[in-house]
Amino acid sequence: MTPEFPPRPLTDDEIAAYRRDGVICIRQLYSPAWVEHLKRTLDRIYDSPSPFGPPPQPGASLPKFRGDQFMWQIDDDVRDFVLQAPTAHVMQQVFGSQKVNFFYDQIFIKKQLTPDPTPWHHDFSFWPFAGDQIASIWTSVDAVDVESSALEFIAGSHLWDKEWKAVGAGGVVLSSSELEQLPDIDADRSRFKIVSWDLQPGDALLFHARTVHGSRGNRSPHAQRRAITTRWCGDDVRFAPRGLCMPIPWQHGLRVGDPISGATFPQVLPEIDLQALADRLKGPVPPDPQLMAQVAQRFATVERVPVRMEVF
Repeated sequence: MTPEFPPRPLTDDEIAAYRRDGVICIRQLYSPAWVEHLKRTLDRIYDSPSPFGPPPQPGASLPKFRGDQFMWQIDDDVRDFVLQAPTAHVMQQVFGSQKVNFFYDQIFIKKQLTPDPTPWHHDFSFWPFAGDQIASIWTSVDAVDVESSALEFIAGSHLWDKEWKAVGAGGVVLSSSELEQLPDIDADRSRFKIVSWDLQPGDALLFHARTVHGSRGNRSPHAQRRAITTRWCGDDVRFAPRGLCMPIPWQHGLRVGDPISGATFPQVLPEIDLQALADRLKGPVPPDPQLMAQVAQRFATVERVPVRMEVF
């Protein structure tokens, strides 16, 4: 088991753009075979209840928006994508690191005419880590444009050197209340250098953990948007829990200041840590029940801020 190489290495100009803007678009990073693999996987996950959310009510229709995370721990098709697709090699290039560790995955499915936006945010303040070499790759198995909820980024915002209150889908806040909320970007978008790309299946967006981004609802009556994001870390990342950051429902054993490692955050390059992944390669590893109970308690009492839903 080893990650495949990308169809081409990143150019010096692409790496420079990532460091300048905090985001780049990589065309056709994933092969048609990986796109089909992800289509089947995302459709199956959409139709199935997740351990990280409430089970569907009998007789209720499935939601237009579904988000899931940490699916690589319990879904072998997501696991295989994480460990065998070319993502880790691209991350190693932009980080300039010797090793690359996987953090977690998130899935965002917006069906046609989904009014739910993804609020403007940066990811860094959600997470219990410190370091500069933390980034994500987002890809959709559907063609994406501004109507069907393309991601938007504020170029250069990863250099603002400030942490913002972490506001996720539905206005859920998963960071310290002392942090400031982002300014109302949509009130005057001309003040910011907002960049976005139309994408075809196989294209990907690579962005720094501090880059401010978001997306509108899916206004398309015809096109759904099935996307997966994988999160990655390089050499300088350390465990640094603070405030009310995102809970990790697996026992990882890290102490403050430890480098990211182990079965929960496995090394993928320069080679896959097969010893750390021994249990996961045998089968799904469910979350710790006590930690999941703490997660449920957290979400029952978490701060929420208003989010403007789209009106079609």
